[in-house]
Amino acid sequence: MNTLAHSAKKAAAAAIRPVQRTSVSDAIIAQITDLIERNVLKPGDRLPSERELCKRFQVGRSSLREALRSLVMLGLLDGRVGAGTFVCDNSQHVDRALQWGFLLDGKKLQDLSETRMMLESQNAYLAAERATADDLAEIAATLAGMAEGLADAGRFLASDLQFHLLIARATHNSILYSLLETTRNYLQEWIKESLAEPSLAGPRAELSLAEHQQILEALKRRDAEAARQAMAAHIRSSSGDLQRTSRRSGFG
Repeated sequence: MNTLAHSAKKAAAAAIRPVQRTSVSDAIIAQITDLIERNVLKPGDRLPSERELCKRFQVGRSSLREALRSLVMLGLLDGRVGAGTFVCDNSQHVDRALQWGFLLDGKKLQDLSETRMMLESQNAYLAAERATADDLAEIAATLAGMAEGLADAGRFLASDLQFHLLIARATHNSILYSLLETTRNYLQEWIKESLAEPSLAGPRAELSLAEHQQILEALKRRDAEAARQAMAAHIRSSSGDLQRTSRRSGFG
């Protein structure tokens, strides 16, 4: 092993800390995804042996293996029989790592909610002033898709995402659209958790549909302040449910 590779391996090993979270496997996932996000672990890097990882994480082998299986399923790691476990060399691993980082880190969830509130409420305000008739028609079509998808979480989620992105596009500000697209990419896994929760799925979807209808009505009236307030109310409502889901799932 050359000096550079040896130094990189030592840096990655030194960055691993003992686990102190309630869910051991989730804590391991959080640490490894964080190392990938910060480029401490790079595509193609080989992880230390199971024995070494158990020692550094201070966990049992079953918890470690559970975490590694999850990371392999996510496409972040590649387990090769007889060779070891490697960081996947593909363009999706950073986005996946960030999504799981948000799911597993309560502070990041709070930061995301604050960012979303500022961004989307302003988007609604500007869209009410700037949206064309075609913009409004496309936004209304996604609302119809949400209504038809109340019993289909996948379809509902796709229509919900389009609703928010189309409002951002209706601002006719390309930077605002790009910012929201990035934010929503991180948020999608979080929303899926909420819709998968039996006690929330139906009521949350129905309430969300009603809140989206209020936003659309304000946009059609060209009432910028009402659109801002309706969007802010929706985000407060949905963020509260999503954070409760996160706590019940052991995240954050």
